[in-house]
Amino acid sequence: MEGMVINNTMEVDMILNRIKSYAVTIVLSTCLMMTQESEACTVAPDEYMLNHEKMIQQSADIYLVKAISKKRENKIITTTFDVLDVVKGRDRKQITISFPDFEYEKNSSHRFMTDFSLHNDEKFWKSGVGRSQILTNCETVASFRLGYGYLLFPKFKSNAKGAEIINDTSDKWYQFVKESISADLK
Repeated sequence: MEGMVINNTMEVDMILNRIKSYAVTIVLSTCLMMTQESEACTVAPDEYMLNHEKMIQQSADIYLVKAISKKRENKIITTTFDVLDVVKGRDRKQITISFPDFEYEKNSSHRFMTDFSLHNDEKFWKSGVGRSQILTNCETVASFRLGYGYLLFPKFKSNAKGAEIINDTSDKWYQFVKESISADLK
């Protein structure tokens, strides 16, 4: 009888040790997954942070556009725009750009769908502030709504200010860009 109690106690201890081992493995695995998912891009890409005045000067093409169609394929969203105004550069009727597949969500749409009060909000005028967002893998994304207008810098589409909403030509950002280009031409 005493031998059976010892064997049962040893079996219970072995089972408890296995359970503890599994629990530790699960906890460590969960911690590792959470760490990997929550790692943020430690340094914003240079293009994202480029000063808006330099971005205007270095851009060959700048367009006021209206989003007319979107296509999602292979984790890429391609948006086609009608060109409403060639602010700088070559004449085009349409332009198409692509970003990684990331759409605004209703809960976070304010970040992607703001025009910063027609760009009168002083926050907008700081470097690195704009509609575009940086993902944890350091890719930059912007989301577009069909029918909305945008001031698009194709070369610098990944800049924080590279695809700002413009639905009114009195918008301060649109006027600033046009005036900057006019001043450079003088």
